[in-house]
Amino acid sequence: MLPGEMLVNYLYSAVHMAIEKIPVAGAEIYYDAQFLDAKESSEFFDALLTKCPWRRYKTAFGSAVPRDEAYYGDPGTHYTYSRREYRPLPWIEELLFLKQRVEAATPVTAYENPHLPPNGYNAVLCNLYRDGNDSVGLHADNEPEMGPVIASVSLGSERLFRLRGKGGTVVYSKSLPHGSLLIMAGNTQKHFKN
Repeated sequence: MLPGEMLVNYLYSAVHMAIEKIPVAGAEIYYDAQFLDAKESSEFFDALLTKCPWRRYKTAFGSAVPRDEAYYGDPGTHYTYSRREYRPLPWIEELLFLKQRVEAATPVTAYENPHLPPNGYNAVLCNLYRDGNDSVGLHADNEPEMGPVIASVSLGSERLFRLRGKGGTVVYSKSLPHGSLLIMAGNTQKHFKN
C-alpha cells in the first residue's frame, strides 16, 4: 500500500449512472472510477483521518497488523475476523453520508443473485495504510456476518486491486483511484480472493 491510502469497506449488505459492471466469469463486480469528485474525496479523506480513532491491532500471534483500522456500524453488527472481534463504534456524520451515497449507487441487481431485498449496508470497516509497508493479506470478505454485497470506497493514494481465483491466478486487476467505488456481489467472495 502507498502512503496516505485509506480504504473504506462497507459490509453487509440506481441512481448513479457512471457505475459499470465488470465482466469477470464467476464474479459480480461493479465499478465507478469517479464516484466522488476530487474535492469531496479529499474532504472525506481529511475528515476520516482526523476523526476516526485509528487502532493498530495485534495478530493472533502477537505481531502488529500492518494497517490501522476503525469499525463503525449499527448496534449489534459485531463480527470476527482473524480471531479478533470487532464491535461497532457509533456512526459519524461523514460515514453516514458516504453510506447513503454508496447505497444509492449500488445496483439493485447486486442483490438479485443471493435473492435479497436491497436493504443497504449496516457497517463499515475503515482501513488506513500509512505508508508502503502497510497492507492487507490475500483474503475473501466471506465472514457470515458480512453478507454477500461488499462495497469499497478508496480515498488517498491509488491502490491496486487484484481478484484471484483458485491457485492464485489473477483474473482481474485494476488501479483504484482516489474517490472510486468498487462493489463485489453475487458469488464473488465464494470463488475469489482479493
